[in-house]
Amino acid sequence: MVNRHEVVIIGAGQAGLALSHHLCRKAVDHVVLEQGRVANAWCEDRWDSFCLVTPNWTITLPGAEYQANDLGGFLSRNQFVDHLTSWANGFDAPIRDYTRALKVLGDQSGFVIETDRGDFRANHVVVATATYQTARLLPGLAKAADQVLQIPASDYRNPTLIPEGGVLILGGGQTGCQIAEELNAAGFAVFLSVGRSGRLPRRYRGQDCILWQRDMGWLDRTPDKLEHPGLRFRGDPHLTGAQGGRTLSLHELRADGVNLLGRLDGGCDGILNFRDDLNDSLVFSDQYAADFRASVDKHIEATGQSAPSPTATEMFGEPSLSITKPLTITSLDLRARSISTIILAIGFEFDFSWIAYPVFDNFGYPVTDRGSTSIPGLHFLGLNWMHKRKSGIIYGVAEDAKNLANRILGPPGCCI
Repeated sequence: MVNRHEVVIIGAGQAGLALSHHLCRKAVDHVVLEQGRVANAWCEDRWDSFCLVTPNWTITLPGAEYQANDLGGFLSRNQFVDHLTSWANGFDAPIRDYTRALKVLGDQSGFVIETDRGDFRANHVVVATATYQTARLLPGLAKAADQVLQIPASDYRNPTLIPEGGVLILGGGQTGCQIAEELNAAGFAVFLSVGRSGRLPRRYRGQDCILWQRDMGWLDRTPDKLEHPGLRFRGDPHLTGAQGGRTLSLHELRADGVNLLGRLDGGCDGILNFRDDLNDSLVFSDQYAADFRASVDKHIEATGQSAPSPTATEMFGEPSLSITKPLTITSLDLRARSISTIILAIGFEFDFSWIAYPVFDNFGYPVTDRGSTSIPGLHFLGLNWMHKRKSGIIYGVAEDAKNLANRILGPPGCCI
């Protein structure tokens, strides 16, 4: 039996489901292939206490707009998974779960999608697997610290599953800082290796930072506005939606007992070396926050808005004059420090090598016009900076999915 459809969507996260919703409304024959279950990455790659970093008002998915009263709140991982699952069930999304796409290629009759459960054929293929699919690892670390449990951040779930002893977290971006905060609060001795990551104030002058970004047009910026295309892949700034949403600060983590380190610089026989660049990273984070506040101040003045002065709570996370410069640790003996676990929070990688078409740039990233490639019928959806800054976050899905659905549907009279 040949599994032939007009459209095959790969990925049943928010992007794939948004497109499926539009296609269902127009009775377009399609199927959504998902390697796990609905919202699989949210289920499998986030820790138990994870909360969205973007406020609930940014959930503008077609047919699943967030409508409860707490628009300024932040859904937990489980709440968002339930939201996506109920949405998919509500419009009877044609999902083939636990079906992994292995290869996308073509022949004279269209596209062939090879999976671990047989082949599918289609006139259109939409890759909606999100930007990052694989946790980045450090191959040399296994030998340098072979007596210590090493796990990627995507495998971390909660403190009760971490062995007794200290924890070293490599990667001080948004994920690493959130996990460090949780483990430190649970009583673990935590060492956090940080690099150059920014910090955003959760709220400033009466508004959430994401709302300010929307109002200033930052979420609608296009990739050509970036100084370098590599900036499409830089890590997200320090921020959290946990406990109602808060500013996440390296200074506060240090004050609470987290041991901050510079970037990893090799090691062997259970002794790891770190660069003497911690202070530079702290300065970078502080400047990032200051630049953001200055941009908001300038926007308020230029638009004539009435906005309150910043409160002490909104300025939380700034360096205190009473806190001394952090002690530099350039060598860490894992055994002497009783470190039993290393958590790798150094980011994720994308790999589109399973798509057999020359539609990628020098970074291996898809080149598209609002999601459509130079190969007619081959599309992408839900990627960072695909069309705008917001393309890779929940808030940007609705706009991009509607545009792509209209392209697939064809003539203007068929448009959504």
